[in-house]
Amino acid sequence: MSDHPEFRRDLVSGDWILVAAGRSKRPHLTKKSKTKKKEDNIKKCPFEDPQKSGNPFPLLWYPHPKTKTTKLEDFDSWFLQVIPNKYPLLYQDEKCPVVEARGSAGAIPAVGYHEVIITRDHDRAIEKMTIEEVGLILKAYKERFRVLSKDPCVKYILIFHNHGEKAGASLYHPHSQLVALPIIDPDVSGSLNGSWNFRKLYKKCVHCTMIEKEMKDKKRVIEKNEHFITVVPFAARVSYETRIYPLKHNSRFEDLDKEEFPALARSLRNAIAKLNKAIPGVNYNFFIHTAPAGEGDWGHYHWHIEILPRGFSWAGLELGSGIEVVAVPPEEAAAHLKEQKIK
Repeated sequence: MSDHPEFRRDLVSGDWILVAAGRSKRPHLTKKSKTKKKEDNIKKCPFEDPQKSGNPFPLLWYPHPKTKTTKLEDFDSWFLQVIPNKYPLLYQDEKCPVVEARGSAGAIPAVGYHEVIITRDHDRAIEKMTIEEVGLILKAYKERFRVLSKDPCVKYILIFHNHGEKAGASLYHPHSQLVALPIIDPDVSGSLNGSWNFRKLYKKCVHCTMIEKEMKDKKRVIEKNEHFITVVPFAARVSYETRIYPLKHNSRFEDLDKEEFPALARSLRNAIAKLNKAIPGVNYNFFIHTAPAGEGDWGHYHWHIEILPRGFSWAGLELGSGIEVVAVPPEEAAAHLKEQKIK
């Protein structure tokens, strides 16, 4: 594309974004935040020893990939554990919530689950882990998805990972979170509706169509392996937004096959490592968008992972119009990420 600003429309949601290439070629989206000494952080960190900090025995735990045993007496060797969030956004109840009329509006009790997925090493984020270690994180995601999706009160399960203060991480220690909701959230609803409308109109998957186009154009592809493709989307919402799609159409993350775990672990780790190398100290969020829990005609949807760098802020145009301004064109961001060499 030229250096002239350009409006782009997202194929799924129909939303417009503004690519303003002249604003900045390679902006520093974030600066390295000043942190206390590592030793001090570890001493005060409640995730160094979750049970000593007052948390119950984990809902799920795995030893390090190099450890062969999963006996209870070997729990001290844990690499990953899943615990209920000590300060949950939702509460558990035996009864499923129903919408209550509030005049012309409505409300629903925030019944659901809020869990934390913790890895052992205080100072090793995902980009520093081995493929086997990241694979265990994905395995834990899938296991909790499968367990909680059996609850008839749960309509949608979102797993997300916050890295850095600007991404909403209240603790430095690497961890992800899971929320099992009694509703389908607005962001996913928009994506589901767009996917459904595209299938109805063109008799094919909108995300598969996008993947085919990206593979043909090659301009926004960062990496591709036997099962997954990593791209900067055509209508990225923020500079350096990155997405990971399964090449094979699949609506549910929790249906991930065992042989696909290493490929997805490699894609996720490499995407974050490249992002961190391109923008040192970057704060980011990633989350999994998948089909809703329970029964339903969701075969038209295509699950994926979205990685959003943070450190930007909305100004008048964004707040007034809802049109997000992207300073780095997706093609340039993809080229910059692709050239990053990682081990």
